[in-house]
Amino acid sequence: MPSIEEHEKTAKELIEDIEEKIRLNLIVKRQKIIGFAVSEASTNLFAIFLHKNKLISQGFNINHSFFVSEKRAERTFNFNFSNKKEIIKALVKIEELRNRLCYGRDKESTEVNEAIRLLFQLKNILE
Repeated sequence: MPSIEEHEKTAKELIEDIEEKIRLNLIVKRQKIIGFAVSEASTNLFAIFLHKNKLISQGFNINHSFFVSEKRAERTFNFNFSNKKEIIKALVKIEELRNRLCYGRDKESTEVNEAIRLLFQLKNILE
C-alpha cells in the first residue's frame, strides 16, 4: 500500500530515467525499458491524482492491467473525476504501447516517442 510520497518518488525516478535515455539518444535501443517505465510512471501519476482527490482509499493498488481496454478501465474506475475520458483514453493507449514495445520485435522510434509523449501529456493533465 504505497503512500502518495512513494508514488511520487517512483514516478520521479522513472521519468528521470526516461529523460536520461532521451538525452543519450537511447530510446530505440532501450524501448522495452521505456515501455515498462512509461506504463509504471503513468499508473503512479494516476494513483497520486486519485489519492489527492480522495477518490480511492490508501490500500487501493492501481495495476497497469486495469487499462487493457477502456471498458475495463471504466468498470474499475466507475466514479467521476475531472478529465476522466481523456485520462482513461491516454492510460489505455499507454498500455497498448507498453505491450507493443515490451514484447516481440523492436519497433520504430515513432512508437517509443508516442509513448513518451503520452506520458508527459498525461502528467500535465493530472497536475
